[in-house]
Amino acid sequence: MPKLIPVRPALVAVAAGAAMAAVLASAGPVGAAVHPGKVHGAAASSFTDWPMFRGNDQRNGYSPETAISTATASSLTATWTKTLGNQSYTSPVVATSATLNEALVYADANNKLFAYPVTGGKAAWIYTYTGGTVEDSPTVSDGVVYFGLTDGTMYALDASTGAVLCSFDTGDPILGSPVVVSDLDGSGPVIYDGTIPGDAGEGSEWAIYGPGNTHGSCTKDWQFTDFATPGGSWASPAYATDATGEPLIVFGSKDTDDSVYAVDASTGALVWSYKTSDVDENDVGAPPDISLPGNNGFAGGVVYVTGKDKTVYALDLTTGALIWSYALTAGSNVSVGDVAGASLYGKVLYVPSDDGMYALNAITGKLIWHVLPKSTFYSSPSITGPAGGRVLVAADIEGHIYVLNVTNGKTLWVKEPNSSGGFYSSPAISQGGFFIASFNGVLRDYAPTS
Repeated sequence: MPKLIPVRPALVAVAAGAAMAAVLASAGPVGAAVHPGKVHGAAASSFTDWPMFRGNDQRNGYSPETAISTATASSLTATWTKTLGNQSYTSPVVATSATLNEALVYADANNKLFAYPVTGGKAAWIYTYTGGTVEDSPTVSDGVVYFGLTDGTMYALDASTGAVLCSFDTGDPILGSPVVVSDLDGSGPVIYDGTIPGDAGEGSEWAIYGPGNTHGSCTKDWQFTDFATPGGSWASPAYATDATGEPLIVFGSKDTDDSVYAVDASTGALVWSYKTSDVDENDVGAPPDISLPGNNGFAGGVVYVTGKDKTVYALDLTTGALIWSYALTAGSNVSVGDVAGASLYGKVLYVPSDDGMYALNAITGKLIWHVLPKSTFYSSPSITGPAGGRVLVAADIEGHIYVLNVTNGKTLWVKEPNSSGGFYSSPAISQGGFFIASFNGVLRDYAPTS
C-alpha cells in the first residue's frame, strides 16, 4: 500500500474487489431556491466551475474568477457549513447543472457523496455506497459525476439527480481522482484513473468508456501495466496533447517504481517515462501540473511534478527529458514527504510541501520565495484574482487556511485552527468564493464580504 498520511485508515484497510451495494439515499428538487443569478454579491456572468480536482485536465489549480483578491481577502467569511460525516479526505468540486439551473458542490465523507447547491440549503441528492470509500475528488463532465472507490469500482452518476448510469470494476483499489476526456475519437467520454495492487494482484492505469460511449458504457478501453516495477499508481492523472498532436495521460507511479509516465490516451501505449528515485517510499503521488506546448518558450510543453524524494521536476511533455529540478528543504514529516500538487500561473509555479509553500520560476526552477516553513501542506493550493491582485489559497494539516499574495508570499488572511481539524482537502474556487472540507467532515463556503 502507498505510504501516504498515516492517519488515513481507508488506505490501511482496503476492501479490494468487494461488491458495491450502493443505493440512492435521496433524490429530488434542490431545497434552496433556483440559482438567483448572483452569489456572494458578484455577477453570475463572472463565475466559472471547478469541475474536477485542481480545476482542469492539466491540474493547474487556477481559476479566472476575480472575487477573491489582494483587496478583498481580508474580508473572507464562512457563509455556510454542512456536516458531511466524521472524516473527509477529498476535495470538493463545483459544476453547474443545466437541469437544475444552478451550480452544485460535490463533496464526500465516510460512505456518502453529497451534491449541495452553492447557495446552501438542502442537498440536491445524497448517494450512499458500501464496500469501499472515496479517497479522492469526483469529476463532473457533461452532466455526469465520476468517482472511484477503494473496492476498485468506478462509478458514473447523473450529476443532477445522483442516479447510477453505469459502473466498472477494475478489481484493484482506486485512490486517484479521474480525468474524463470526451473528444478523442468522437465516440464519447473516456475515464482515466489508476489503481494499486489489491485482489487482482497488480496496479494499472485504466481507460474506461464512459456512459453513452459508442463502444459501450462503462467498458474497458485499455489497461496499462508496463511499469518497470509492479505497483501501479495512486496519483491523480493529468491530460494534455503534446507538440506532435499526441494525446497523453501523465501520472506518477507507486513505490518502488518511483517514476513519471506518459501514455498515449488513445491506445495506452507507453510514450515516455522518467525515474525520479531508487529509494523505497520515494514514489510520485502528487498530481502532475502540465503547461501546454508553446507556453513560456517551451515548444514541447512541460510536466511539473513533485516526488516524495522532496524534489520538484520539470519534464518535457513531449519527450520526458529533464528540463530542471529543484530540491526542497527537508520537512519534519520525513516519513510522508510531499504528496500535494503544484499550481501554475504564467511564469510561476507554486509548490506545497511539508516544510511550507514555495514559489519557483517555472522557466528556470529558481526560488522566488519560501514562506510558512512550519506548515505541512498535503492540500494543493489554488490561484485566483484579477491581474495585479492575484492570490494563492492554501490549507495545511495543522488547520490553517491561508490567502497569500502571489508576488511575495505575504499572508493576507488566515483562518486559525479550531475544532474543525486540519485539511487534506484542496480549495475549489468557484461562484465568487471557495469551498473546502476539513478533516472532521465539515464542508465550508468562504467568500469575501467587501
